[in-house]
Amino acid sequence: MAKDVKVVIGSNYGDEGKGLLTRFFAHQAKNRNENPIVVFHNGTAQRGHTVDYSPTSRHVYHHFGSGTADGVPTFFADSFWVHPMEFVREWEELRRQGVTPVVYCDPNARVITPFDMLADQLTLAHIAKVTGEPEHGSCCYGTWCATDREPKAIYTIADFVRGDMRDFLLEESWKACLEQLVLRGVDIEKIPEYKQYFEPNGERKRGAIEHFKKDLNFFFKNVTPMPFGKIFQQHDAIIFENGQGLGLDKDVRNDWHTTSKTGLYNPVRLLEGKNFSAEVCYVTRSYLTRHGIGPLEEEARKNEINADMIDKTNVPNPFQGTLRYGYLADRDQAQRITEDWTLVENDKRFIKSMAITHCNEFPDLYQQAKYYSDNPFGVKERT
Repeated sequence: MAKDVKVVIGSNYGDEGKGLLTRFFAHQAKNRNENPIVVFHNGTAQRGHTVDYSPTSRHVYHHFGSGTADGVPTFFADSFWVHPMEFVREWEELRRQGVTPVVYCDPNARVITPFDMLADQLTLAHIAKVTGEPEHGSCCYGTWCATDREPKAIYTIADFVRGDMRDFLLEESWKACLEQLVLRGVDIEKIPEYKQYFEPNGERKRGAIEHFKKDLNFFFKNVTPMPFGKIFQQHDAIIFENGQGLGLDKDVRNDWHTTSKTGLYNPVRLLEGKNFSAEVCYVTRSYLTRHGIGPLEEEARKNEINADMIDKTNVPNPFQGTLRYGYLADRDQAQRITEDWTLVENDKRFIKSMAITHCNEFPDLYQQAKYYSDNPFGVKERT
């Protein structure tokens, strides 16, 4: 019997509503007793997928699938970057809300270290020193450095299983991160707020290593290692919750993009040779948003979109600045979707759909999509 697959893809620059749609599909599958699972296959925990459960209850998912509070487990694929520090932080946050996540991980999933985060923070601080102003791009979760040093000193969950190897692996990661800083032209001496990590006695560095090893222990205690093939066998409904949007794909043709594949590439790779029927749902707001620098078609001021709108998730921050807005440019969005869809356009197992969120801003747009949302608490399906 063919498995039911959903692939939730942001069609623009992130913040489209992927968490809302993932939760919707997970909830549907739970109601049908299909034993669903949410798959993370790109990026790391820099995603911020908001699910509003009521006017007073919400959660922003970073390292766990948007179906977690509904009892739907999460799987980290081999192309996902595990972030042990953020995993522990969010796990504890969810536990305070009465939620205990169920998590599986491919042993070949790669690992972000605190040194990757440090290198990215140093790089942005360096840019600010040189140019006189911050470059709002990387959110400093470490994927920039980790991807740049790949394949050298890139270690997986399986590598870190052995406790007696962790000091060696982290020292090698540290050296690789230092090499990246040299290649980027970062002068550590000119950024005094970070010099404490490089002091001869190494107390700050050693503290980071010991804390990270505790996070690893917590991760291994609460996560079940399992390859995707077995996950596919054990679940009837597989929901790929993509991070970021198509406009930020690693191969996008400008300098301001993410370090991962944001579209169909990884789901298609993982599903190769398997029996399934897949719906690929491209999600957009009724307008455009973008964090950080880079092109944004039809850019506008927030007041032009909705002066009264309050976004509790996308607040200004030192790494990405203030959320930017624009009018939805159908032609540019359609081109992004068309380019992504070429991977499966001749594969009859795949069908394509659209979802539009924030239809309260532009109500007429809901007629253009199979799924739509005009409030934070749910999705409606047009029949």
